[in-house]
Amino acid sequence: MADNKLYYGDNLHILRQYIPNESVDLIYLDPPFNSNQNYNILFKEENGTASAAQVQAFTDSWHWNDATWAALEDINEKAPSKLVELINGFRAFLGDNQFTAYLVMMTPRLLELHRVLKPTGSIYLHCDPTASHYLKILMDTIFGIKNFRNEIIWCYKSGGASKRHFSKKHDIIFLYSKSDDYVFNLQKEKSYMKLGSGKNPAQTYHEDENGSYTVVNVKDWWIDIGMLATSSDERLGYPTQKPEELLEKIIKASSNEGDVVLDPFCGCGTTIVASEKLNRRWIGIDI
Repeated sequence: MADNKLYYGDNLHILRQYIPNESVDLIYLDPPFNSNQNYNILFKEENGTASAAQVQAFTDSWHWNDATWAALEDINEKAPSKLVELINGFRAFLGDNQFTAYLVMMTPRLLELHRVLKPTGSIYLHCDPTASHYLKILMDTIFGIKNFRNEIIWCYKSGGASKRHFSKKHDIIFLYSKSDDYVFNLQKEKSYMKLGSGKNPAQTYHEDENGSYTVVNVKDWWIDIGMLATSSDERLGYPTQKPEELLEKIIKASSNEGDVVLDPFCGCGTTIVASEKLNRRWIGIDI
């Protein structure tokens, strides 16, 4: 796959029709999920009692419709038996609501992403705590528990706070490989602990008096990359836009120059931009 490609359409169709087996080195996806929805709406049976406004609020993501039922039929007919049992177990436990529609629609797409990933490839699935634990089980089933590498916690500062719970200021990124033989370029970062200091590290998020840092291997919690500021030159008005720096960190870690990077929910194109700057080939899909 020598040429860069940007596809317009349903990524399930595009993956099946245009992306060959084991042709992609790195996958990043940040699938749309309306995590601001009230749980009482997300987990409510879709039997027609939900208001039109509630249903409309979720149509940019997933809900039960003909496509969802077709995806479920596709899973029951073609997916591995353990995955069929898992999805039907989710439905039995959660009911047929907007959240299970999301899981049903994600399942065939994750299966296709597994198919197109090279044996040396890796996949990063970006989500928030609303859906992360269910997606983790899906990923374990499709990519294999033994191929789970990291749960990366991306911590950031943003506006808004609650007096009813701890402020929600992190996303989760699951890293899976296709096999034991996968690309990983070890990176270094500045430590936030003072050199020679006996103080609590949590209270020393700055340089020591000599302006020195220790340099350490990158950990699985990332606090050096912030959310996009409202005044950032990167901002394109896309509500879930991620900073280029975040994608650059991922691309550098799990691919080499000339490798193919795929983003099946590419949105405003941050993954594509970062891939281009880092001399990777790229495939973007969005509807």
